[in-house]
Amino acid sequence: MTTGAVRRARLTIAFASAVTAVAATLVAPARAAEPADPGGPAATVVGAAEPCPPPAGFRPGRFEDSTELDGRYQPLPAGTELTWQVHANDGGRALPRTVVLTATDLVKRIDGVWARVLWQRQLAEGVATGSALLFQAQDDDRNVWQLGAYPVLPADGTVTGASEAWIAGVAGARAGVVVPGDPEVDEPPYLRAAAPGIGLLRCGFVVDTSAREVCAPAICYDGVLVVEEFSPLLGPPVRHAYLPGAGLIVAAQVNSDGETLFLTARRRLSVEERLAAAEAALGLEERAYAGSEVYAGTEAMRLQAADADARAVRWALGDRLR
Repeated sequence: MTTGAVRRARLTIAFASAVTAVAATLVAPARAAEPADPGGPAATVVGAAEPCPPPAGFRPGRFEDSTELDGRYQPLPAGTELTWQVHANDGGRALPRTVVLTATDLVKRIDGVWARVLWQRQLAEGVATGSALLFQAQDDDRNVWQLGAYPVLPADGTVTGASEAWIAGVAGARAGVVVPGDPEVDEPPYLRAAAPGIGLLRCGFVVDTSAREVCAPAICYDGVLVVEEFSPLLGPPVRHAYLPGAGLIVAAQVNSDGETLFLTARRRLSVEERLAAAEAALGLEERAYAGSEVYAGTEAMRLQAADADARAVRWALGDRLR
């Protein structure tokens, strides 16, 4: 895999901050518009000793209903599928790539906290070119945390990804906040994710809590939370725009030759589709146990039967669950 391909794959993982919304269910738009301008100020310069501490202490006792991702800026119930279209910043043209994220009925305990298992795919002209498991949990203050990731990136016909995996509490990796539950503009940068074993350090800071005219290709929105994610180790930064009650609507690299993701679809999955997503996630976990030392010591996924459809999925999976 080329260096550029690796960077694109990592960026795609960053975009999947757990999101939800569809144009028909969003608040009334401010106006029709041209594609979003992803430009903005450079990322905040921070010190090297503790570049971006978590905004709140990571303590398992603060995660009572951790798998219920129902915060104001990131509602993501199990059985939801979201799709983003990739656009080039240069000219705003749509590229033949999409990113699809599914909130599965599976959960996994990581570093003492139960996290929702998210299955992410990157598609090129409808053909899968990469996939990943993401693990996210919500604390009692509705901060949404990421506790790990296991990406699988096809390269030269061989499926890889073990070296890119990270799990909070393993090999020095630390969970970080995807989006704060009660964001404030004057707060310092906070930790998004850290895994020294793979050179991962991502930070975030709140740019605006009520931005106006945050735009997709044909529509703009007001009252949007804008968070910038950056790395003190390498760039470029990525701007994320969250619509209250809906979720992430735009994720843009802050440079002219980068890419922007626009949310294009949100739908509830059928029982059959939820089953297929769970089976895919379990298959990735089997691969992770076989090929990743970081993943090998983690607890197995479990199915959280929170509704009738999830109970049907559990029954259909049978012995596939440990």
